Amino acid sequence: MQAVFSFITMQLQLCSVFFTFSLGTRTHYFGRTILHGGAKYRATGRGFVVRHIKFAENYRLYSRSHFVKALEVALLLIVYIAYGYTDGGAVSFVLLTLSSWFLVISWLFAPYIFNPSGFEWQKTVEDFDDWTSWLLYKGGVGVKGDDSWESWWDEEQVYH
Repeated sequence: MQAVFSFITMQLQLCSVFFTFSLGTRTHYFGRTILHGGAKYRATGRGFVVRHIKFAENYRLYSRSHFVKALEVALLLIVYIAYGYTDGGAVSFVLLTLSSWFLVISWLFAPYIFNPSGFEWQKTVEDFDDWTSWLLYKGGVGVKGDDSWESWWDEEQVYH
């Protein structure tokens, strides 16, 4: 009974979502290291201070490792809905793809679910304003990726 209670508690705390997300981070950087020969250090900000991370920074950190891959899997699942043939119908589709949809949802939303003050309305508005200004600011010589989407994209292409 204690094991069942612990399992339910962990599910309510979204431990499975966090584990799926952290596993995605590890596999991305292991794969990147194997393919491109060397790791790129990403500061995680670990320490005793827990702070809110803006939407644009979350996007920069997890775009390649989680968001793009999650959208690709979601697109494949949608194509499977449209063109896949299953004898069992909707129930068969749900049973076959439930874990893949869980992966997509975990990779897309975990950085925001586990972000301190992520659901505070004022911070959400500020994050959206910061994100749109980051997207609309033109890159160029000397502009850092933290300030411009265009410069960030150029920095990300260094390993590819």
